[in-house]
This record gives sequence, C-alpha cells and structure tokens, in this order.
Amino acid sequence: MEKSIERRSCGTLNVGFIGAGKMGGAIMASLLKAKMARPGNVFVCDASEARRKELAGSLRVKASDIAETTAKCDVVFLAVKPQDMGAMLESIPPVNLKGPLYISIAAGKKLQWLEERMPCARVVRVMPNLAVSVGLGMSGFCKGALAKAADVKLAAKLLRCTGKAVEVPESQMDAITALSGSGPAFISYALQAMIDGGVALGLDEEVATELGLQTMLGTAAVLSERGVGVAEFIKAVTSVKGTTAAGLEVLEKSALRTTMKRTLAAAARRSGELSRLP
Repeated sequence: MEKSIERRSCGTLNVGFIGAGKMGGAIMASLLKAKMARPGNVFVCDASEARRKELAGSLRVKASDIAETTAKCDVVFLAVKPQDMGAMLESIPPVNLKGPLYISIAAGKKLQWLEERMPCARVVRVMPNLAVSVGLGMSGFCKGALAKAADVKLAAKLLRCTGKAVEVPESQMDAITALSGSGPAFISYALQAMIDGGVALGLDEEVATELGLQTMLGTAAVLSERGVGVAEFIKAVTSVKGTTAAGLEVLEKSALRTTMKRTLAAAARRSGELSRLP
C-alpha cells in the first residue's frame, strides 16, 4: 500500500485497462491528457491485437495481458462488454485480486455479482456516458464492500478527468443509467426534433443543425457555470406574450413531461433487467 501511495504522489500511477473499446479508450485518453498517468505507466489489454497495437502506437501506452496488467497496476478499469465480463474475470490470477483497485464500467453488472467472482478485491462500479470522449462525461459510481475511503477518493479523481462524477448508493444506479447513461440519446432525439422543426420553417438542414447544437451547448453552459436553476432559466428567457411564451404554451399542453418520465422509467427498468442476467 505504501509503495502504491508513493507512486501516486509522484504522478506515476500505474493504470490498467482490460478492454479498450470506445468507452475504455476515451477514459484512457482523458487520464493521459490530464496527466493523471504517464503513457509508460498505462497498461492496455484488449482481445483485439490490432486495437492493442493501435493504442500503443497512438498513445504510447504499453500493450499488455491480463496477468501483467493486474500484477503491476494500482488501478485496473474493467471495460469489456458485460457479456464477456464473466470469462474475463476468471482469467485474472487469484493472487492479483488483492492488489489493484478495480473499477468496472460494465453496464448491469452489480457489485455483488462482481465481488462473488473477485473475492478479496476492492471494487468500484461506474456508469459513465459517451461524453467522456470529449471530457464532458457524467459518471455515477458506487463502492463495493471492501473499497476504502482512499479508493473512493481516487476513483472520483480519475473519473473527474473525464468530466463530472457523483457517488450514489447502488440502488440508484438504474436511475443513473437511464438519466445520464442513456440520456445523450434522449437529448439528441429532442435536438433532432428541433432541427426537423427548423427545416419545416424553411431553414437549410445544415444551418438548423448548427443553430440547434450551439443553442443546446450554450444553454448547458449557462445552467452549469452560473448555477442557475432550470425553472429560473426558463423564466428569465420568457417574456410575457413573447415568442418563447407562445412556444412554451404548446409544450405545456403536450405530453412531453409524461413522455420523458416514461422514457427514463423504461430505460431504468431495462437496466434492472440486464443486471439480473447471468
């Protein structure tokens, strides 16, 4: 433990990735960009030899295998597909389970499921979203039974290199999955509807897309950076009998709120179903 803490204080945290697809690769790139780990201290293990070589060449990380990664790293991200997680965990040498902090980003795999297959391991479960690829991700995480306060602090620090992170009870992970994990698709669906509406009013699709994207980006920035409440913001941009008020009147009469609640409920329900699969 002392050796691990010493490496962290020197900025030479050894970080491993078992699975380096879109999400794992994005987290890896964010940690390197934030200088939380140096390329020579990042170990990547992926079923695809081509992918290992690609990352070793582009990011200068070390192509590795499961045994070496779990033996040499302080933190290991478990980033394989959920259906491949069981077989992968069986390939970790038992002697290496006590060493690193394991951070699982596998959707639907609960802490109990992970810990049954990783006795003695310190585990943190995470639900990130695709925006980690541009440093604007939102991750919810919860700690396993053996994870210590220092492990939680380290996990949060690593995840915040990819955007924001919040610790929640595991009972809320299905809701996290629905709201922020699947949320980018739902927000994009609403954006597409706005673009289509702009096109119907005579705008070129390219122009409507640029207008919609920038409006969404600017709105998110104001709400996030100024700490303005959503309801307060809506009120601030709405003039009596103005254009915004006319549009909001239509929205208020629609089933949008109910539909969004049903959308999130369906996603959360499916998340729960996936967690019960073997």
